[in-house]
Amino acid sequence: MTAKNESKTDVFAMMKKKGKVTKVSSVNPKRTDTPESIIAEKVSNQDESAWQVVGSHLIKSIPKEVSVTSDKVKVAAFDLDGTLIKTKSGGKFARGADDWKWWNDKVLDKLLELYEDGHVIVVFTNQGGVVAVPKSTKSYISFTTKLDQVVEALRVKGIRDVFVYGSPKRPSGKKSRTLVNLSTEKLHAAMRKPQPGMWESFLEDLKSREITQDVDYENSFFIGDAAGRKNDFLDSDLQFAKNANLKFETPDDLFT
Repeated sequence: MTAKNESKTDVFAMMKKKGKVTKVSSVNPKRTDTPESIIAEKVSNQDESAWQVVGSHLIKSIPKEVSVTSDKVKVAAFDLDGTLIKTKSGGKFARGADDWKWWNDKVLDKLLELYEDGHVIVVFTNQGGVVAVPKSTKSYISFTTKLDQVVEALRVKGIRDVFVYGSPKRPSGKKSRTLVNLSTEKLHAAMRKPQPGMWESFLEDLKSREITQDVDYENSFFIGDAAGRKNDFLDSDLQFAKNANLKFETPDDLFT
């Protein structure tokens, strides 16, 4: 036996196990992508310019292209936490950008149904724990990263053109005095639900996208969990809907 054959025999001997030879595959292993990993990969390649901060009082993400083919604009608007999503950890507040899951297993299908019916999907959320200026703050990065994941999950489902509006906390302390784009307390209050500031900003942004149709208030609504019920912490979502002249329901009503 030649040295070459002896070497080959030794290799096979090392690979034997209980009388069987384990074959080494030359084919690349299959990718084991999960929906979460696909979303994370797409989010990492997204254009950061999609997020805008107005003064220090408003965070928003507006789709580049919006298509409304009906005579009027039907709006399906939602609160975020406790309505569209909840924490995976079970805590009251998220522990990070990845600590979220859908409110229940009906959310995605219902949103797709509304989207395919011609509704514009909008999120209005109070974010009292988020400081938007400067954009390097940990709370701002965590919030926008989480919303990027949420919006991308909607896109994977087939839901595009999602508007997002967040009312952040006004910066305070000595460092805030040096911020050139610090908004007044009055502006911050106007953007926080139940005040209709975020809704009014949305209407302005529709016009900026050359959507001139009136809102179809008869077929538009706002969904939120702060409805003034016995165990609700506030009724700010209910009052926001009234101030925006929108019909109101809770997630328990819609996602059943």
